[in-house]
Amino acid sequence: MLFLFMACTKPTTNFSTIWKDETYQVQPKKVLVINAYKNPVNRKFFEDGFATALKDRKIDAVVSYTVMPDMPDPVLDEKVAIVIQAKEVGADIVLINKPLETTGKDITISTGIPVWKTSINTRTDVYDMKTYKLIMSVSAEKKLQKGKPYTDQIQSYTKDLVSMMSHTGPFGKTVSPQL
Repeated sequence: MLFLFMACTKPTTNFSTIWKDETYQVQPKKVLVINAYKNPVNRKFFEDGFATALKDRKIDAVVSYTVMPDMPDPVLDEKVAIVIQAKEVGADIVLINKPLETTGKDITISTGIPVWKTSINTRTDVYDMKTYKLIMSVSAEKKLQKGKPYTDQIQSYTKDLVSMMSHTGPFGKTVSPQL
């Protein structure tokens, strides 16, 4: 029965590259979450997904679109602004999620209905704001399921990423709620 439960709850995200600084042992208190998608709607969905997954682990998270709404594309060109904003909101960690190539294309078929990419493919880098060093980097991909809302799949993807980073990296284990 336990095997069946575990098989049903297995993440659907594949992690192709995982690197972490083995010497980093600090549990973050607050994370500034930045997504580098050019589309502001996708940026918001990803940032909200990461923030929710982090908060589920009792880690405070600030989404960049609320404190840095007018950052130019790509977001990462403004490293000084990121450091200043991280310090301003009290973040000890910055999580930056960037899109990578996908296996499909955004196209519009003859009926005018958009066809979504066939996968979500990103690299997530995590930086310590005390040392300004990279402490973790993860490349991951999730195959999109037809008929399932894109927003739900983003939320599942970000939850899988934070879960994996919690087991192998800086975000610690899930904290059980007090009863």
